[in-house]
Amino acid sequence: MKISLYASGEKALSSIDFLGKHQLAHIRLVVIGRDEKVQQDFSKNIVTLCQERNLPYSFDDTVSDDSDILIAIGWRKLIQKKPNQKLIVMHDSILPRYRGFNPLVTALINGDKEIGVTALFGEESYDTGEIIATEKIPIAYPIRIQEAIKKISVCYQLLLKKVLIDVLEDNLTSIPQVSEAATYSLWRDEQDYFLNWKESSEKILRTIHAVGFPYNGAKFHLKDEIYTITDATLIPDVTIANRDVGKVIFKNEGKLVVVCGSGLLRLDAVFDKDGKEEKFNNKFRLRFS
Repeated sequence: MKISLYASGEKALSSIDFLGKHQLAHIRLVVIGRDEKVQQDFSKNIVTLCQERNLPYSFDDTVSDDSDILIAIGWRKLIQKKPNQKLIVMHDSILPRYRGFNPLVTALINGDKEIGVTALFGEESYDTGEIIATEKIPIAYPIRIQEAIKKISVCYQLLLKKVLIDVLEDNLTSIPQVSEAATYSLWRDEQDYFLNWKESSEKILRTIHAVGFPYNGAKFHLKDEIYTITDATLIPDVTIANRDVGKVIFKNEGKLVVVCGSGLLRLDAVFDKDGKEEKFNNKFRLRFS
């Protein structure tokens, strides 16, 4: 049985590192993905791991691949399988919830109390294939994306090992998804890093934590300048007769407090485009967008 792994990101790195010698012996190739849109894509780390484990690897996802099983871990491109091949996708949501893109970020922004990974058969329509197995883990807020990735990486480790054991023992089974229960998570781009002050302070704080490192960080506009915010604190709301979101209402412990759709948010760590921390000293009458 020949197996190829299509691996991208920290979750893939952790999953491969967790495999035992018996599973690794069947890995014919590791195709490594790069992602220039994040601050760290772990591609170099995966190369180092492959070298340590004597695993053949390539950055060319168009390479002719004659493996029996193709397994995608954190992979973000289409994989063209041959008729005699099986494609297994590891998707970081509890399907059929959050089919699509960036499901972990969506789950954190929405305040889900549980995150997980689903192994499913790849189909032409994304994330609709039959489910092979699922691993879940509870979370509590506040939680940053780095911590959530480490937690969900454990799910990836357990799931990949289970799938490989079932593949090698010819014991792979699956069940259809309940399509009526499906929800979708849309792709995200640079515009999605900008905060929407009309949302609740709780959701804005979850967003700040969900798009931090290794992503590029939550952002807002102040006039013509763009700032990145890496941390904030919830402040109890007050009655505002003329509520106007994005305006600074007062200072708390010397830091600006911004009016949100509901609730208030204190800006604890803000940086300008050059990465210099902005204290907004002697500034108060500000409107963020």
